[in-house]
Amino acid sequence: MNKKILIGAVAGTVIFGGAAIVGASDENKNVEISAQQALQTALEKTEGFVQEVDLSYEDDENYYEIEIESNGKDYGFHIDAVTGEVLEQGQKPDDVQNDNQIEDDQNNSNNNQYPNEPANLISFEEYNAITGQVNTDDLTFHLETDNQGNRIMFLVDEDGKKHYKTIFIKHTNHLKIIDLNGGGQIYDDRV
Repeated sequence: MNKKILIGAVAGTVIFGGAAIVGASDENKNVEISAQQALQTALEKTEGFVQEVDLSYEDDENYYEIEIESNGKDYGFHIDAVTGEVLEQGQKPDDVQNDNQIEDDQNNSNNNQYPNEPANLISFEEYNAITGQVNTDDLTFHLETDNQGNRIMFLVDEDGKKHYKTIFIKHTNHLKIIDLNGGGQIYDDRV
């Protein structure tokens, strides 16, 4: 039996982009974590737009089925409703690229771990605010999500370590910059 908890394209970020999560009633006592906790676990693995969150009751286990769209690809997660453990995760089969395309992408990228460096970076509304707050000299911008609602980027070093996360909400021109190395949120304002 599945219980629909959230349907539709809702921005899924650390701040959940204003997403409202409707909790399921506890029809089964084997549900220890909330839909929001399960969703947070999935969003730690892949950020993007939450497409669906279902609570599935099975004979031997209860789990949340979560679908997230990120950079035009769909990802699925099964999160144990008791322990919060990720039971399954991965890209949906319809979106999986063939091996040749993956190899070509890796060979054409200077940074195999973060190949999504935006070409038009200086035209982004938030660019000047980011460079005004963060020394970007030895960092590369990695575009994680860019859609009509928000743009999420990571600033990474040459070893692929993430140093900063930026979240830009387009309709309000609101920017947050988070220092991922213990500095917390360093910027939270309109640009």
